[in-house]
This record gives sequence, structure tokens and C-alpha cells, in this order.
Amino acid sequence: MKVSSTVVLSLLLAPVAAKKNPFPLKQPKTTNTRKAKQLSKLLSKAKTIRKLDEDEGEIDLSGYSIKFEQCSSVKQWSYDGEEDNNAEGADDKLVMNRFALFRLCPSDNYSSCNSNYGEYLISLEEYLMSTTEYFQEQQEAMCEECDENCQQDDANQNGDDANAYGNANGYDCSCVDECDKIENMEDNGYLDASNYIECQQLEQENDDDDDNAVVYYAGATCSSDGSKVKIGVYSDEECTYINSNLYVDDYLNGFKLSHALLKNVYTGTEIPCSIPADEDDDGAEDQENEACQELYEGAAGCESDYGFNGYEQGNRADNEDVVCDFISQIQAGSYDPASGEIVLKGKNSVKGGGSSSTGGQKFALTVLSLGTIGLAVYAATIHSQLTKGGKADLSQQGGQMA
Repeated sequence: MKVSSTVVLSLLLAPVAAKKNPFPLKQPKTTNTRKAKQLSKLLSKAKTIRKLDEDEGEIDLSGYSIKFEQCSSVKQWSYDGEEDNNAEGADDKLVMNRFALFRLCPSDNYSSCNSNYGEYLISLEEYLMSTTEYFQEQQEAMCEECDENCQQDDANQNGDDANAYGNANGYDCSCVDECDKIENMEDNGYLDASNYIECQQLEQENDDDDDNAVVYYAGATCSSDGSKVKIGVYSDEECTYINSNLYVDDYLNGFKLSHALLKNVYTGTEIPCSIPADEDDDGAEDQENEACQELYEGAAGCESDYGFNGYEQGNRADNEDVVCDFISQIQAGSYDPASGEIVLKGKNSVKGGGSSSTGGQKFALTVLSLGTIGLAVYAATIHSQLTKGGKADLSQQGGQMA
């Protein structure tokens, strides 16, 4: 389902040790020509790049690439009902909104991406669905090409040099092992982590007749610093309340998750918005990566601050200041990336509806308390001395009068 920038804006304005992945995604070492052909084949069914058309509101993305910046969660109050808060059927609750912050960087300046770029915010689920689909298609295209170039005759299949055929033709056939692992992933006891991007109930070996059986859910979440995306275990069907003490691998009936595709999303792997046409194919045109266009059209953007020539009018431009400000808040750490709670730096840290004092504040309160107690004792001593002294003077005066 496509998410519009208007929907994203409404969201903005609403009140274990790491294991080595057995299935790393590696591209075969090929010449530039072969890579271009592979990528062209990958996107052969895509539409031709759409040029900038002010009347239709389309933007030319052919020279840009998607770059993941940050994952962040924002816990917000959601009201779903009539305008009257006391209306019957009104539903007030906390909801967890998870966002992916990404950039559209000039492809020739992808590494630094320090000018002429746009910064965007979109729901994490939408971002992951589009990008993992792209990497999955890329993976399939790589294995198809690997299969075409690394076929061996019967004499060589049992030989000592398993890559003899591929190496002889200048093609690195180490991809054979990688593709074999991908094809037999489940037989090897693994499930693709991208299958659990959307919040869903985990299959557990519970007694169906037990009404008190605990039910858990799995879904995408952000790491504690927002630099990674992982699959977490939740206690509710909307994946709002994560249980950091539970691990999804323990609820997969003996399987483990493979994060090969998911890792490509957040480790800086470039996602080009266009693929050059095959030089050997006369009349062929550059192809667009539909993931770029979908994410661009569905995201809320901050463009003018960075020199990106995007939409200059309409609802998107009218709300740009709000979007830029919200993105800045996320980058500044105003929200805890994992829990979504508001964080007030330097003063109080607000978590779970409560507040905790800093060390300096605790020290000041202690000193103030001790000082107050000391003053109270001192005041009591002075009062006692004045009282006794007054009585002595009166008795003395009385004696002189007698």
C-alpha cells in the first residue's frame, strides 16, 4: 500500500551479541559492461525515467541514489473517534510510529552527500518493503547470471577445481556457493528476516485450550542508536510494546533469522534511482528504479535547505518547514530511537510517563536537605538559649525589687 506525503505529515503532527550472517549478499566480480547488463535486466520491466514536468509535478531522479540515514521510533497519543472526547466509541491510546530517515544523494557524490540532496521521512515499514524488494530482485538477478555463467560439464563437477569453468571465462563463480545457500535457506534452518517486517503473530507451541497462554508478535524495530533495523518481539498486536528481553529466534520453531537482505538496507549499500541502458542495445533508454519513485512520492521531504530541486509548490512545499523541524528533532535525539519516548537532554529524561533527576540535581537536593536540617537545629538551639536567658533576667530583677 502506498503512503502519501499527506499521511506522513499527519503522523508528524499527531499529538544479544551479533551473529555472523551465513548468507552475505555479494555481487560477482564482473566487468562494468556485464554489471550494466545485469542491472538493465533487473529493471527491464520498469518504466522509463520520468523527466521534470512542473504541470504533472514529476521530478527527475535519474542522477540520484537512496541513502539510509536513521531509524527512529516516536510514541504518540492517538485519538480515534468523534470530536467530542466523551463520545461513545472514542478510542484514546498510545501508538508507536516508526520512521526511516533517508536522503536522495547525487549519485556522483554519494559517499559525502553534502550538497544538492534532499532529506526525507517515511514510515519504516514502507521503506523496508520497497528497499528489501529491490535487494531481493537484485539477488535473484545475480543468481540467474551466476547460473548462466557457471554451468560445468559432468567431468568438472566432481573435479578439484570447482570454479574452473567460471575462471576460464573471467567470471568469479564463488557466487555458486552463495546462491546455493540462498536457495536452500530453509533446509539449512534459516528464515529471511524481511518476512517479519510487518507486525504479525508468532507461531507458538501453546495449548489452544489455554485462555491464559501468552501471545507474542514480531515486527521491525530500531536499534538503540537508530543506526540499524532489527526484528523485535512485542506483547501486543500493533507492535507498540517491545520486550527487549525476548529474542525472535526463540519463537521460530527451531529456525533462525537470516538478515542478509535487511542488512543491505541500513549498511550504506547504494540504491541507484536509474540504471544505464545496455550499450549493445540500440535505442534502449535508461530505466528507473521504481523503489526510488515510490519512496520519494510517499515521503515527507526537506529539500530547499539543501539545494535539492524538488517540488516548489503545493501541499508538500507548504508543509516543508514543519517537516524540516521534525526531522531536526529526530536527528538531535529528541526521541529515543528504540522506545519512542521523548528525551529532554541536560535536565530530565522523560520515560514511561515519569521523570528521573540527573546526578547533579540529586546532589543539590541532598545538600539543600542537609542545610535545611542544620538550620532547623541551629534555630532550635538559639530559641532554647533565648528562652532560658529571659527567665534568668526576670528572676534577677525580681530579687532586686524585693
